[in-house]
Amino acid sequence: MKLEFSLGSLMLAACLTVAGGPAFAAKGDLKIRVPKSAPLLQGKTLDLRFAKFAQGIWVTDGGDCPAPNIDRTRAGSTLAIYRGLLEMQGRICQVYGAEREGRQTQRAALNCLMDDGGEAIQLVTVQPRGAGGLMVQEGERPPVQFRFCEQITPILQTAGD
Repeated sequence: MKLEFSLGSLMLAACLTVAGGPAFAAKGDLKIRVPKSAPLLQGKTLDLRFAKFAQGIWVTDGGDCPAPNIDRTRAGSTLAIYRGLLEMQGRICQVYGAEREGRQTQRAALNCLMDDGGEAIQLVTVQPRGAGGLMVQEGERPPVQFRFCEQITPILQTAGD
């Protein structure tokens, strides 16, 4: 008898779910539709990494190289990009959608953790400039040119590197 009750309860729950859910929805149970990616990235094949041309430590002033710890630099003067991470003074960001490598310009949607404990979602565009240059544009802000400073050497080599 217990098996029939459990099976019946399961069937009733499935019917209610298919029929639109139970009539006793609580506050906060409303569902909203959230886009899975930034509008500029919709319909594109996405990756979770920055392009190889963008990887490294970059500075706005060549005199700042070798770069000190990024969290101790002037705001906006140094950034580090490695695989799916971007670090600038005040925040560290992880890629959750980037255009596939193979283009001269790459857009990436980022989820950032700020030093003050807050979070932000932003869109970044990176583009190589000449030998050893990188243009970086955060959202709608004007692009900033960086110079290559140094390569980031992984501690452990993984398959596919």
